[in-house]
Amino acid sequence: MSNTSTPGPASDGDTDINAVTGRLRAVVVTYDGAADRRTLYPPKATETERLTHWLTADADAFVPLESSR
Repeated sequence: MSNTSTPGPASDGDTDINAVTGRLRAVVVTYDGAADRRTLYPPKATETERLTHWLTADADAFVPLESSR
């Protein structure tokens, strides 16, 4: 398992996925033999809050907003 981020790293190594407003960040965790998982969370969320309060799904379930319009 490893922690990776998509382009546009924020100061803590995660990704700011809404660069204009800075409302959410995302982190992708990769697993050997299983789907990568992406978690979306607000910048000030604690690690525990990330695990219990915010959206986590298979990384390939997320698509760029521009491709969905």
